[in-house]
Amino acid sequence: MEAENHESKIDVRIIVSGLDIAQLVSKAVNNIHLERDYNIIVSSIIPTVELSIVKKVAGGADILLIGGYGHDETYNVLFNELKTDFNNIGLFDYNNIIIEDESIDFQLAEKEILNSIIKSTLSYSLNLINIHTLENKLMKVTRNYNNLLDDYNQLIKEQEVLTQQNKELVEDLDEIKSDFSAFKLRYEDIYSREILEIFDLEELWQETFRQDLVDEERIVIATNKFKPDNIIVGQGYIAAESKDKAIEWLKIIRTALIFVDDNSDDLKKELDDTKETKIPEVREEYDIPNTFENFWD
Repeated sequence: MEAENHESKIDVRIIVSGLDIAQLVSKAVNNIHLERDYNIIVSSIIPTVELSIVKKVAGGADILLIGGYGHDETYNVLFNELKTDFNNIGLFDYNNIIIEDESIDFQLAEKEILNSIIKSTLSYSLNLINIHTLENKLMKVTRNYNNLLDDYNQLIKEQEVLTQQNKELVEDLDEIKSDFSAFKLRYEDIYSREILEIFDLEELWQETFRQDLVDEERIVIATNKFKPDNIIVGQGYIAAESKDKAIEWLKIIRTALIFVDDNSDDLKKELDDTKETKIPEVREEYDIPNTFENFWD
């Protein structure tokens, strides 16, 4: 025989004080056809008020009916121990089933059980509606929270990226400031000169001589050595009064470099011979290091 499916039915368990009343309740429950007429099942009739036993048997019930003489001490103790947010506890009042000779009226017992169960079922249904409402609100709040948490985590990641970019920009700015300070220090007298035009040294060299620039350092050294008026070379640029003036200086430098490279051996020999001749008098303003063959030393 297949097990009954009680998932969609209201599970009621009744706690009474002894086996005699338990038998009466069992018979009354069978007579009122709760499952057929009300979709309610009485899954357990518990013939004891011993708390440890009741806790084990009553756990998971939708409705608990506690038998007692009104809201007496036994009822209150069991109520406080068994009540949860997901069940409802009602009273199966013995006072309503005892007649004048203090015997139990079976018909009154059926009526009391039915009324107690229906009353508790209504309370349970209302409580269940409130719980579902709260659950829906909780689910909505949880979704909103998760969405906000995702947005927050995304903002944290974006902040980390922006922080790293800002750090790199600060480093770049510091480097630019350092380069500018060095440039300003090197050419601090530029404001006392006429306004110069600035040209890309490699591009101007390529345009003028149709060849790649390979001697930029020597050009800088030569320019610094001879200090031509209104000519500045450095940082990959050449500044002059005009493009023609810049080209003119580059031609002079290029010619000098070619001359020095082609005649380096002869010049060295000539210098050695000059030293051996011991010229008797040399003018102080004559400065050998200013000759093209060693201006980059």
